[in-house]
Amino acid sequence: MSFSDYSLTPSNNLTIDGQSIAEGTTSPGTINLAIRQLMSDGRELSDQVNAIDLSGYAPLSSPVFTGQPTYTGRGAFLHHNNSANLSGRLFVQAEGAAVPTMANGDILATY
Repeated sequence: MSFSDYSLTPSNNLTIDGQSIAEGTTSPGTINLAIRQLMSDGRELSDQVNAIDLSGYAPLSSPVFTGQPTYTGRGAFLHHNNSANLSGRLFVQAEGAAVPTMANGDILATY
């Protein structure tokens, strides 16, 4: 059995791998078997997720690209062609405002 076999409607889930978990008809032994099956199903899902190769994607916590990223759709992305530029922040502010503290590679656009 797998998690995809379960219904999104809780009241429709009356059995786990043939073991009844319906109200008023379930023995303590059946509960043990149902919980063990549910744990097995969870482990199967964990193994499947871990088996998916995500090496071609950037981690959400701290994405790092090597080489030129690609994109589809409208627009563009800012990038530096010089690895000596340590930062890539973009500041947009009104003309005459105080210049922010900037690092090598930051870009300041005024309007």
